[in-house]
Amino acid sequence: MAMEANASILIAPVGSKPQLVTIALDLLRRRKENVQRVVVLHTTLDRPATRTAIARLGEEFPHSYPTVHLRPICLCDERGIPLSDVDSEPAAREAFRVLYREMKASKQAGRRIHLSIAGGRKIIAVYGMAAAQLLFDTHDRVWHIFSLPALIASRALHPAPGEASLIRVPVLRWSEVSPALTDMILSDDPFQALRRQEELRRADALRLARAFVERELSPAEREVVQLAVCEGLTDAEIGEQTCRSPKTVGHHLSSAYQKARATFGLNRADRHTLTALLATYYALWDNQP
Repeated sequence: MAMEANASILIAPVGSKPQLVTIALDLLRRRKENVQRVVVLHTTLDRPATRTAIARLGEEFPHSYPTVHLRPICLCDERGIPLSDVDSEPAAREAFRVLYREMKASKQAGRRIHLSIAGGRKIIAVYGMAAAQLLFDTHDRVWHIFSLPALIASRALHPAPGEASLIRVPVLRWSEVSPALTDMILSDDPFQALRRQEELRRADALRLARAFVERELSPAEREVVQLAVCEGLTDAEIGEQTCRSPKTVGHHLSSAYQKARATFGLNRADRHTLTALLATYYALWDNQP
């Protein structure tokens, strides 16, 4: 099915409640979202409730959404065997890969993604949020559904006005934390993307720590901060080792805290903050030329 250039896609897990898919779609359409494809993620159809849910969606879409393409995707393990449940770490990892790759394909096609985290297994919602952090841009959305209990109990597929609403879930996108993270979309493996994200995050943190120590701190501040962070000395112990009074040591540390707040964008900073920010830097660069 050909899709318009401004079309969007709804991705939703489905378990035993197919109405959570149609409710999300109805609410998006009421918002004038041009949803032309719906991808539903499910476990093996050997489960009667899942089989019934997918069958009901298959019957409903041609009738209520003749221009929307429904694409059910069965979650499988690494051997291609359908998962009966997402009840183990290997199963969860494969489900994450399927979800990530589907989102990635949508982004590469230039589609706006609406991810519903209502329905299905909770672990799918968690991994959906992780994939959104890696791949989403400012146009994509994650949604939760608030609905009246009577609506779900009735098993009605379409909500009347006031029976349900979409709640937008905020997403911290890694591409905004560091522009270098945008290269992660080149990976087909979400776990490789996560490892890359962690490597880049650590590299950014180390660069900032090095710039703080070597450019922002005075020589005297560097000396007392290193002793405080690396050896955990008190002000008195640092003073004894550096031939300074405890009051002078405290003054240098207070100045370092103030500079740390400005450099790292913190509301407050203390000895524990400096240790958390700088311990890895000192471990790697201490006594290096």
